[in-house]
Amino acid sequence: MNKKALLKQIQMLDFALQETALFLDSHPDDTKAMQYYQEQRKAKDKAYAQFEECFGPLTNRSNLADQWEYVYGPWPWEGEN
Repeated sequence: MNKKALLKQIQMLDFALQETALFLDSHPDDTKAMQYYQEQRKAKDKAYAQFEECFGPLTNRSNLADQWEYVYGPWPWEGEN
């Protein structure tokens, strides 16, 4: 999967997680919603790991290397060349 497609997938998964979390705030006993939340969380974690393996840290909090790799590459407001 290319970088742009993987970022889009991560955005969709983050959106699904946020919306489901809001739903669970008012429906905390909904087991299907909780199951969906857990599935989406696992998918998001997998997509994040795949992105970082291929393209480096996605956020500054995920910079685990000995050097500060997060600053290399375009910033979010800079378009891809």
